[in-house]
Amino acid sequence: MKSILVGAVAYAPQIVPIWDTIREYANDYFKDIRLDYVLFSNYERQVQWLKEGKIDIAWNTNVAFIRSKHCTNNGAEAILMRDTDIGFKSVFVAKRDTMRGLEDLKGKKFGLGSLDSAQAAIMPLFYLQKNGFKLQEISPALLGSAQIESGSVGIFRFNSDVGKHGDTGRSEFDVLDKIKSGELDAGAIGSTTWVRVMQEGNYPQMVNFYTSPAYCHCNFTTLKSFDSYLKRSFVEMMKSQNALKNDPKIAHMMSLEGLNEWVLCDQDALKGYEEIAQAMKEQTLIESKEF
Repeated sequence: MKSILVGAVAYAPQIVPIWDTIREYANDYFKDIRLDYVLFSNYERQVQWLKEGKIDIAWNTNVAFIRSKHCTNNGAEAILMRDTDIGFKSVFVAKRDTMRGLEDLKGKKFGLGSLDSAQAAIMPLFYLQKNGFKLQEISPALLGSAQIESGSVGIFRFNSDVGKHGDTGRSEFDVLDKIKSGELDAGAIGSTTWVRVMQEGNYPQMVNFYTSPAYCHCNFTTLKSFDSYLKRSFVEMMKSQNALKNDPKIAHMMSLEGLNEWVLCDQDALKGYEEIAQAMKEQTLIESKEF
């Protein structure tokens, strides 16, 4: 009997019930394939195992996908994503009535999340530089006393949970808390975190004063050399879950994973990764070579 081994990163307690549900569903769905999963503590090891063929499919962040393509000399491909992975954005937030737009950031202190988080650090930094801002790094010891040069933006980083690519969201709430306390003037978070903040109402003093262009988030990544029958079977199995919203287990799994349906990674969707790759090159998070 053929088998498929999927890798995922255990960034939160719900990861186990999500993948137990997918495994149970898959093994009822398939007639001649068995699916299992293995959990990692960080995406770098998952990228390595995919490259070495120790896993067949990786549930990757955008950063892990780009690193997979990079370390395999374009030998990896994205095959499937959540509908919510398309049109992802970074949001700049501040206290109400303190920021009208990007120009107001000059001379201010700005918070970024974990350095390997596309939504909370990589893309916000990329868009600041693209808009012509000079950046001044602030060390933790100098946050309270740092003097920001005229025309520059002071960058303060929260590098919590590095290796999980911002999945925990912890660094984004660190940014929000420092804005709330007045130690930072503004900061960057992901659009899904901003939606959660508005829904829960925990930061009523916060407003969004800039939203970035859209890019793509997570996807299922395989090596291009992976068995075509198994690849096609996996995609068909995952997409078939869309018709089972009346199944409580599947509906709950999809809610935990934050999607409405699984969608193919077509060329339009894949364009959403090009700017992230460029930003990672500029920030030396990957070597500067062809994406």
